Amino acid sequence: MPKLSIIIPVYNMNTQVNQCLSTIRRTVRLPYEVLVVDDGSSADERVVVPAAGDDVRVIRSASHRGFSHAVNMGIRASEGEVLLFLHADVLLAPHMAEDLLDALIENPMTGAVTAVAPYTYMRAQFLPTKDYRSWAEFVAVADEIRSGGGKPHPEILAEMIALMVRRDVAEEAGFLDEQYQMPAVAAYDYTIRMTSAGHAVVSLPNVYVHHEESGHGQERAESEQMLTQDNLIFRTKWGVSLDYSFNPRVDILSMMDLSREWLRVLEIGCACGATLREIGSRNPTARLYGVELNEYAAAIAAPFVQILTMNVEELDPADISERFDYIIMGDVIEHLLDPWSAIRNMRELLVPGGAIIASIPNVAHISNLYHVLCGRWTYEDMGLLDRTHFRFFTKYEIVQLFENAGFIVDETQPRKLPLDAQWQKFRDELLSLQTVHVNAEDLEAFQWFFRAMRE
Repeated sequence: MPKLSIIIPVYNMNTQVNQCLSTIRRTVRLPYEVLVVDDGSSADERVVVPAAGDDVRVIRSASHRGFSHAVNMGIRASEGEVLLFLHADVLLAPHMAEDLLDALIENPMTGAVTAVAPYTYMRAQFLPTKDYRSWAEFVAVADEIRSGGGKPHPEILAEMIALMVRRDVAEEAGFLDEQYQMPAVAAYDYTIRMTSAGHAVVSLPNVYVHHEESGHGQERAESEQMLTQDNLIFRTKWGVSLDYSFNPRVDILSMMDLSREWLRVLEIGCACGATLREIGSRNPTARLYGVELNEYAAAIAAPFVQILTMNVEELDPADISERFDYIIMGDVIEHLLDPWSAIRNMRELLVPGGAIIASIPNVAHISNLYHVLCGRWTYEDMGLLDRTHFRFFTKYEIVQLFENAGFIVDETQPRKLPLDAQWQKFRDELLSLQTVHVNAEDLEAFQWFFRAMRE
C-alpha cells in the first residue's frame, strides 16, 4: 500500500485546518503523513495542532509568501509515493481517500484525480451545494453521492481543493508557479502541465468533499484584482484564455448520436480539446481529430487527440485520408472570411449521411435590432458583435449557407437568454407589425444550433 502525503497550505485558518485534520483522522485508512504548511499566519491564527499520536507535521514559513509557495514547501518535505493536496477548509467523508487512490491506480494513464466539491473558485469540478448542518449529515450526503457511482470525467485542468497526484507525475510537473496569487489559477497551471505531458487528469463525480469557500484570507475586491492579474499571467504563459479555451461544448453534443462504435469526429476550432475529450469519455471507441489555428491550444490538445495546427480555410480535403461521421464547429463560421467555400470543403470530409453540427450567433437578436435602430453597431470583446467576427447570419442565411453547399438541414435549435423588460417590450412591438412578418424565435435566439446532413 503506497504511503500518502497529505499537503495542506494554511493562512489564517487555524480553526478550519483543525476541523480538516479531525476528518482525516476519522476517515483515512491508508498509511499517511500530514504536512500542514503555515504560510506566515498572524499571531492569533498561527496553526496549533493538538497532539494526536499521528504523523502530522507543521511547517512554518517565516513570512506570508502565498498559496503556491506554501504548497511547494509541502511537496519538498513530503515522503509519500502519492500526494493529496487539500485546502484547509475541506472536510472528508469515509472512503474518500481510498476511492481517489483506487481511481488513480486503476488506469496507468491517469496522473491525477480530483474530488468534486460544492464550491470552487473559477470553473473547475463542483456539485451544487447540498443541505447538511453537521459532519454526520455531510457524511450521509457524501455516501448518497458515492452510491450513485459515475465514471471518471476527463479534465484538462483542475483545482487543488482535493487533488491526488502520483509522485512521478508531480515530479514531472515540477513545483507550482509562484507568480500566481490565486490558488485556483496556480492549480490550473500545475495540472495543465500534467495533461500537456500526456497524463490524464480526471474528476470523480462520486467522490464528494465539503468545501467552505473561505477565501484564503483575501477580501472579495482583493481576490478579484488578483484573479485578473493571474488570468493575464496565465494567458501570457500558455497563449490561451481560461475564460474560453477549456470549456467543453456540451450544448453541441446533444445533437449527436454518441452511442455508435468507432465514431469519427472532427472538431474545427477545437481549442485545448475539451469538447473532444468529453466525446471520448462518453464513447471510448471514438476516433477524435481537431483543427486549431492557435498553436498553443493545439499543443495542449495534442496528447489526447489527433490535431492539425492550421487555418481551416486553407484545409484541402485531399490532404486528410480520414472521413468523418461528424464535423463540429462551436462558434467558428462567423470567424471565417469565406465560410461558403469552407463549408463546401467540409462536405468532402464527411461520409455519406455524415453531418455538420454548428452553433452560430444570431445577428437578428432583439438586442442587435434595438441598437441598430438607435444608430449603433458597436464591436465588443465578446458577444454577438465580437470584434473578431467577419460574417453575420440570420437563421435564414445559415440555412441557405448549408443548402447551397449540398447539405440538408434536418434540425435547428435556438439558444435563448432571458430578456429584460426593455427587450420584451420591443419584441412585442415588432411582433405587432402589419407590414412585415416577424418570427418571435428569430428575435429571441441568441445563437442557432444546426445539424446539416450531407446529401
